[in-house]
Amino acid sequence: MQETKDIIMDYLELPTPIALILDAAGNIEHLSVEACELLGYELSELLGGNWISICLPQSWQLKTKRIYDAVSAGYKKRPQRHTYPVLAKDRRQHGLAWHIEQRLSPSGAIIGSISTGIKVRDNALQEKNVLLQSAARNQAVLDNAIEAIISINDQGTITHVNKTTEKIFGYAEQELVGQNITYLIPETEKSLEQYRNSIHHYLATDSNKLIGINRELSAKHKDGRQVPIELTVAEISIAGMRSFTGIMRDISERKISEARLKQSKEEVQQARDRLAHMDRLHIASEMSTGIAHELNQPLTAISMYAQACRNLASNGNTDVDSLLSTLIRIDNQAQRAGDIIRNIRALVGKQDPHHQLTNINDLIHSTIELAQVDIECRTIRFNCECSETLPLIEIVSGQIQQVILNLIRNACDAMTGLKPQDKTIRIITEQTSPDFITIILSDTGIGLDRDQDNEQLFQAFYSTKTHGMGMGLAISHSIINNHGGELRVNKEYRDGAEFYFTLPVMPIFGDR
Repeated sequence: MQETKDIIMDYLELPTPIALILDAAGNIEHLSVEACELLGYELSELLGGNWISICLPQSWQLKTKRIYDAVSAGYKKRPQRHTYPVLAKDRRQHGLAWHIEQRLSPSGAIIGSISTGIKVRDNALQEKNVLLQSAARNQAVLDNAIEAIISINDQGTITHVNKTTEKIFGYAEQELVGQNITYLIPETEKSLEQYRNSIHHYLATDSNKLIGINRELSAKHKDGRQVPIELTVAEISIAGMRSFTGIMRDISERKISEARLKQSKEEVQQARDRLAHMDRLHIASEMSTGIAHELNQPLTAISMYAQACRNLASNGNTDVDSLLSTLIRIDNQAQRAGDIIRNIRALVGKQDPHHQLTNINDLIHSTIELAQVDIECRTIRFNCECSETLPLIEIVSGQIQQVILNLIRNACDAMTGLKPQDKTIRIITEQTSPDFITIILSDTGIGLDRDQDNEQLFQAFYSTKTHGMGMGLAISHSIINNHGGELRVNKEYRDGAEFYFTLPVMPIFGDR
């Protein structure tokens, strides 16, 4: 029978198991013949000796003693499986995989242990150590990651968490393992059932995307507060078993920074609006003489026409046609005065930064009428070459009107010393690309310094005039940028100065 067993073992290339019987103190009571052959000892040399101190390498003695002490003390009631090396008489080491269980007396008392071992490959222990070291390194990486890393099975049950999870959510590992992932979802989330069913839905539909991948949501801290996180989910499939790993990054600081940045942008925009309003008030102040003169004309006419009507009535003249004609003239002059006042109020008033569909050509013509309230601008000839095929664009019309008015007034100032017949402002509108329209404004004035850095023109408080705030072009530049366009000066223009700006056909709304 033994010969047959040996033949089968050799044929299958299976190692022959060895047997070891120890008492409760770890002393050898029996060794199988195979064990003696492997170790190179006679049985008599080992009986009664301590198994650990004689037959184990020193580096393994303490660890293995703990294993056998736990078995003998009854701490380990189930059979134990361990791999540790033995030390032969010739000092060679042999790795064995051991099956260790308790020895019981007829009364049920623990009297020692029975171990069976199977020799493993010479490098098996080394490979196991490498794997253990690799696993330890991987665990160290996971525990030191800045993200919470949580593993769950296909039922949504948490199976493992790293140390950072405790830092972010306040729960210890033992409090989370075994819980459903929804344990970390606040009750305020709109649908806990949606989260509970998400994995099951994913498995049922075999979708390529799991709900929650690369998304921001709120998680629950142990103290009840909500923690904003960014979640990324990965699927792992081993031997047909699916599990998922969720990587959760605490984005509380990022949210605070985003809120501060938004507030900062709002404050900057409010400052821009205040400066723009100041600029409009300055323009109205400079135009005050022209405004008074422009209003005086219709008011004087109204007074004269009213006096004519009174004379007709007092003289008993019943010519209804004459009275009606005079009253119509009064109405026209009153409307003219009203239009002037409305234009000025629109210019200096606080403006709601609301984008609305606007015909840029109509806006230019109305701005020219407003500019001609100024006596200096009234002597200038305007040549408008406006394309009739331009699309309506969404802009804050009051702000764009301010830009056009600033450019017109700058052109007027540049032509102050010229004869009236030599003063010309040319305005061109055209669609230069599918995405942008361009407004070009040129004059026949003194022009710009060719050696000057033209970008300096758009800096705050810089001015080529002897008077003025030096804010007009800077504010205009900011307005156009906030609309998604550009305000530039044409350096190649030689007959005066030429500025142009672009506006997008599709609006780019500012951070308001």
